[in-house]
Amino acid sequence: MIYDLSNKAHRKQVVNRVNGFLRRKTGLLNITDETPRTLNQNKYLHVLIRILALETGVTEDYAKSMYFKRMANPEIFIKKRFDSLTGEEIEYLESSSHLSTEVMSRAIDRFRIWSEDKGYYLPEAHMGDDGSYEFETEEDRLAFNKGLVETSRVENYL
Repeated sequence: MIYDLSNKAHRKQVVNRVNGFLRRKTGLLNITDETPRTLNQNKYLHVLIRILALETGVTEDYAKSMYFKRMANPEIFIKKRFDSLTGEEIEYLESSSHLSTEVMSRAIDRFRIWSEDKGYYLPEAHMGDDGSYEFETEEDRLAFNKGLVETSRVENYL
């Protein structure tokens, strides 16, 4: 079960559940920290998506749904559910907003590798403790900044 600690009811459920485990005095309890993806991760991802969209001549939405989600990260984003109206199982794409920082980093890395395998290099960066981008090389920093400029021109044009 995943609990949202900003939700008062969820916090109470966590306390009750942990107290139940403590009363048993046996067994193992595994607690993981699912810190949500950061805004800087999201910004970095969207610049990469825009760079690839510009390079390939597709829309940003298409690059995000097809390349980032369906092609590079299908096991993270492609989900199925039953549609009670049609009586069929349907496929849909999950949002990245629920991802942890760790899973988001893995998804971005996979996207970069997938893109490079297709012949399109995307700049590599890591988030510094202060939220800034730390680039592996000067070329990556320049490519990312160029991507920022180019994508802002597209946004201003549209």
